[in-house]
Amino acid sequence: MARAAGQLMKRVLMVPPQHFTVTYAINPWMGGTVDKTKAFKQWNELKNAIEDEGVEVLTLDQVSTLPDMVFVCNSGLVHKDKVYLSRFAHKERSGEQEHYLKWFKANGFKTLGEDYPERFEGGGDAVFSDPNTLWAGYGARSSEKVYGKVQSLGDFEVVRCELVGDKFYHLDTCFAPLDEKAALWYPPAFSKATQDEILRRLPNSIAVSDEEAKAFVCNAITVRKAVLSPIGVADKTKATLAERGFKVVEVDMSEFMKSGGACQCLVLRL
Repeated sequence: MARAAGQLMKRVLMVPPQHFTVTYAINPWMGGTVDKTKAFKQWNELKNAIEDEGVEVLTLDQVSTLPDMVFVCNSGLVHKDKVYLSRFAHKERSGEQEHYLKWFKANGFKTLGEDYPERFEGGGDAVFSDPNTLWAGYGARSSEKVYGKVQSLGDFEVVRCELVGDKFYHLDTCFAPLDEKAALWYPPAFSKATQDEILRRLPNSIAVSDEEAKAFVCNAITVRKAVLSPIGVADKTKATLAERGFKVVEVDMSEFMKSGGACQCLVLRL
């Protein structure tokens, strides 16, 4: 059996919130004034929590004109020494692409997808549960068609997941792999066919409540046996995770949630 992706995580990329603000609205959650001091404190708490689990954190400076660049998860999808680059759905974020491309090339990654026009928002919509299985969200931000090209990253199965509605616009807002047989997920965010497929392939998955979904609990990162999540995990969910051998580490993400993001949005798995 392939090992879970969370067991294999060694390095991630993060972008400090030097210029993080909410200056436009491209998802239903966006609004409010960012407390920059508090945002930096929250970002550092997440970085420290990741490092505490033995993962190296690399950083890329934020460009002053790109407030959402902190959500580096959307920069692309990395598989071994290759990355399939993002093509943002909204013009407000398209300026980020050139800076990510430069970083990937400078750090030895082979870049794919530079000239492909289909929408793709990287790790926001695509995540490996193990090295052989890619969960591929499509809908508001990423096209289904793009995954035929993403497959060029390597030899793995692509499981397409149809997202419905507008509040859970990225896969990482409603789905977080735990291991090879389970994920934290919010069923109403998916079409019925996708719900059935998730349960068939990940039969031990844990469905979160409406309240947990709105708290972005599914925007969590599993590292080894730690689930790094925004504050809001219900006692019942914590108990179920504990039965499976997982500990929950909650990190306040209130400032980033003003822009519709949380833990996983701030991290790119390398």
